[in-house]
This record gives sequence, C-alpha cells and structure tokens, in this order.
Amino acid sequence: MTPAPLTVRAEDTSRPYGASDPPFTAAYEGFVNGDGPGALTGTLACRTTAVGTSPPGRYPIDCDGLRGANYDVSFAAGE
Repeated sequence: MTPAPLTVRAEDTSRPYGASDPPFTAAYEGFVNGDGPGALTGTLACRTTAVGTSPPGRYPIDCDGLRGANYDVSFAAGE
C-alpha cells in the first residue's frame, strides 16, 4: 500500500500597508477515510517574505512542517 497524496495549500490573505500579518491558514486537499489535520504530525508553519514596510503587491505565503504516515504530503504556496 502507498501513502495517499495530500496537498496543504496556504490560503490567500491580505493586509493593509503597515499592518501586521494576519494569522496564516491552510486548506487540505486529499484526506481519505474521514481523516483530517489530526492525522498529521508536526506543526504547521506558514510565512511570507512581506514585512510591514513592503510595498503593496502580491507576496507568496509558504507553509511546511507537517508529515503523515498515511499521506505523501506536499505544500503549495498562496498569496
């Protein structure tokens, strides 16, 4: 048996210039058998390269830190 593919995708978000980053969240695509995020180990960590003084625009939001014995976890960026 092989692990099921699972994508953890950073959800798009925005903030006004000069403000702090909002909490970043992720969406999960691929859970099977009624599983959810509790089937994974590790800690979800999401970050962006934008800082409070970055000019307005689109910046990637990247996540990592999760793994699962029953899942082949991949990560996709948001903005």
